[in-house]
Amino acid sequence: MTSIVFELFANLERLAGRHECTVEADDTVVTVGDAVARLAAAQPALAASLERCACVSGDTIVRRADALPADGRIALLPPVAGG
Repeated sequence: MTSIVFELFANLERLAGRHECTVEADDTVVTVGDAVARLAAAQPALAASLERCACVSGDTIVRRADALPADGRIALLPPVAGG
C-alpha cells in the first residue's frame, strides 16, 4: 500500500473541511486519474468537483493519464472565474 496525499484548495478545501486528504492505494492505482478516482470514492462530497480540477505535482501540471508522482503528492486546483 502507498499513501497518496492530495492538497486541496478553494471549494475542495471547504467541502473536505481540511487542506489535505490522504488515501491508501494498492498496486491497481498507477495513474493520477486512478488516484483521483480513489479520492472520489473515499470522499464522495468531493466527487462532483474533482473532474473539473487541474492536477499538479510540484510546479508541473500533470495529466490524469500520467503515472503517479514519485513523492505521492498531488495538488488539486479547481477552476477559477473572474477577470
